[in-house]
Amino acid sequence: MYIRKSKKIISASLSVLVMSSVICGRIMYNINAVEEDPKTIVSDYENSVKTRSEANDDTVHMWKAVLSEYGSSFSIVDYETVEVEEETKAEEDKNKEEITAGDSGEYDSSDYIESSGNTGIVDVPERPDYTPIDIESGNFGFTTYGYGHGVGLSQNGANHYASYAGWNYQQILQHYYPGTYISNSGTAEKETISAGGVSGSALDIVSMVTYNEVGSSMNNEAIKAQAVAVYTYIKYKGGNASDLYPASNPPQNVVNAVKSVLGEAVCYDGSYALAMFCASSGGSTASCYDVFYEDIPYLRSVACEYDSQCDPHYGTVEVFSAEELKSILESNLGITLSDNPSNWVSIIEGDGGYAAYVVVDGQVTVKGNDFRYYLGLKSPKFECTYY
Repeated sequence: MYIRKSKKIISASLSVLVMSSVICGRIMYNINAVEEDPKTIVSDYENSVKTRSEANDDTVHMWKAVLSEYGSSFSIVDYETVEVEEETKAEEDKNKEEITAGDSGEYDSSDYIESSGNTGIVDVPERPDYTPIDIESGNFGFTTYGYGHGVGLSQNGANHYASYAGWNYQQILQHYYPGTYISNSGTAEKETISAGGVSGSALDIVSMVTYNEVGSSMNNEAIKAQAVAVYTYIKYKGGNASDLYPASNPPQNVVNAVKSVLGEAVCYDGSYALAMFCASSGGSTASCYDVFYEDIPYLRSVACEYDSQCDPHYGTVEVFSAEELKSILESNLGITLSDNPSNWVSIIEGDGGYAAYVVVDGQVTVKGNDFRYYLGLKSPKFECTYY
């Protein structure tokens, strides 16, 4: 288990998950501790405290993992801040570009998943055993699972589905974006697109962004899946994604992978999908409405067993003293916590074990992802123990 001693993050904003039952004399919080109707809690929350996204012009901030923390043998992008506008369905439909498959062809998930015999786990590394952590009385221990928001494509999971299960990029994409299909825009060879303020051909921009996202050492099918997700995201944004960043001089294997899928995009109901992606999940991805706000049919929780088996950021433990946690929560929420730390954090658990909402000391309910942001944790999927 990985241990990272907490820093005093008084002005930062993050999110926290917690479980609630008494185990071995320790108080653990989870959804079962909250008996009130979640809809009532959400309503009370919306009326009592502004979320971080509400305070920032209704944008949702996403993050990804730090490349160096995965080591030289595995590549995932450094943290980025990505803003996703919260639009109404009508506005979203108006802004999306309608596309049809036509002669360019469509791929349906059932065609690939059912026809492939490569669904078994082969030579998967065993997760090392870690020594249990000795946390002193009066402290909180937060155990996180995965790295990043957990919604959509898991880059770590994609790599291992390709490497250990033999999946191709279509299978990977349609696993992480259920109910979608893959279609070729038919325009990629001639169009100019932009990412992070850089404009160029679709091949150049997608190659550079894909390289920045996953490096060059992943399985080729995982690189292709990432390339399709990148192109889809840029097209969803109208051809200009200011929140994706290119890296110069992508190696030839990345360029070749991108070229082989150039123009292919993930689609849903005749429009480009919001192809979100993150570094890794905690054994399952998250549903968009739990981590963020909008209910998107193809951004629902799906299993990702390789993330629980192969991700080095599965089971990271961070320790906060009661004084630290009190200072962080009071500073961010404008409340005064009670003298009973065991009552400070209770979780309303969402799909896949992610925090949908967190009840703080019975006083306010906050979005779980905002609570994660307050504490600077790696993932909105975590457990909390008060010792």
